[in-house]
Amino acid sequence: MQENSKVHFIPPIPKREKRVGIYCRVSTNSMEQLQSLTAQVSHLTRLTVSMPQWLLLDVYMDVATSKTGASRKEFNRMLEDCRSNKLEIVLTKSISRRKMNHEVKI
Repeated sequence: MQENSKVHFIPPIPKREKRVGIYCRVSTNSMEQLQSLTAQVSHLTRLTVSMPQWLLLDVYMDVATSKTGASRKEFNRMLEDCRSNKLEIVLTKSISRRKMNHEVKI
């Protein structure tokens, strides 16, 4: 087979991975709630792994009630990672899991 010198192979540009974080929260540390937390993390981790262009960077988990005024350290850490462009996608079980009285600006 004769090589054609007029044809130049141009390799494809690899797609950049999307940086993903997972946020999970339960309201108490009861056995039932902790099992729910485990199920949330497991499901969202499997979802992330199933997406070839997604790279899981971190999992953020809070166990606290909204009535106690808990600081939700992991949620705040996740927001900071979003603001500093460490994350492009945040997965959570349900947006209603994050009840807020104010708008979060990133």
